[in-house]
Amino acid sequence: MMKLVMGLGNPGSKYQNHRHNVGYMILDKVAKKLNVELDIKKKKTVFGKAKYGKIEYLLLKPQTFMNLSGEAALYMASFMKIAVDDIIVIYDDMNIPVGEFKLVVAKNDTDDNDNEEKEGPIKHNGIKSIEESLKSNNFTRVGIGIGTPTEDQEMADFVLSPFTKDERKKIKDITDDVVNAICKILFESNNKTSKKKYL
Repeated sequence: MMKLVMGLGNPGSKYQNHRHNVGYMILDKVAKKLNVELDIKKKKTVFGKAKYGKIEYLLLKPQTFMNLSGEAALYMASFMKIAVDDIIVIYDDMNIPVGEFKLVVAKNDTDDNDNEEKEGPIKHNGIKSIEESLKSNNFTRVGIGIGTPTEDQEMADFVLSPFTKDERKKIKDITDDVVNAICKILFESNNKTSKKKYL
């Protein structure tokens, strides 16, 4: 069985500390915990590959910019024959306050009657790109709260701004819980649910 964990962000040093890159940041922490080097470069991706028991997995950063994240997802899912519900995506979520995160686990069936809202009212372009490329929204998503812009602040400027010192501490405080939740889903292959989980 092959699984994929994607951390979303924009490539390049100028973006590395921005709110929009918190998916990259968390993926780095997952890689550190699992001792996986992200040292393989292939077509729009940088990733590391490892195995735990019968589960093989990839930890991946798309090298497209955020709005084209689906290209990397489709390429790797097709190339490595990874089922959509075996994909975990970590992303920044403006619907969630800083210091909180939300986990929505992929369904284990093809029931299309589940209309549960996977995101809040503010849609994420990287997630939208992945849904369009994979022609499915049935992947696990881990939304990391980055807060919302002020009334006089453009959304694009907000996501491409750094966290404050206080916000960095709040992100740091939840990082272990986020990483542990991701690893639990990654390695407990039969523990899927259609219910939304808030952690």
